[in-house]
Amino acid sequence: MSGRIIAIVLALAVIFGLSVWVDNRIAAGAGALLLLAGLIYGYVQTKRTTPAEDARSERSAREVREEIVRAEEERGTR
Repeated sequence: MSGRIIAIVLALAVIFGLSVWVDNRIAAGAGALLLLAGLIYGYVQTKRTTPAEDARSERSAREVREEIVRAEEERGTR
């Protein structure tokens, strides 16, 4: 995890250095590519789960749905 943070900070430092040294258009393009890469990385990391995590999230979602139904029945809105 800390290696990822170091890589992100290093990439941001390089982009900042480019923007100061060369031209802001290069930095804007690199920043957009870095943002796109971050979005793709986050999407892939979110999709990669274990069966135990999937079961736990399904169980939690079911509990929340049951709580909502119970609260609606208590208020008489259902």
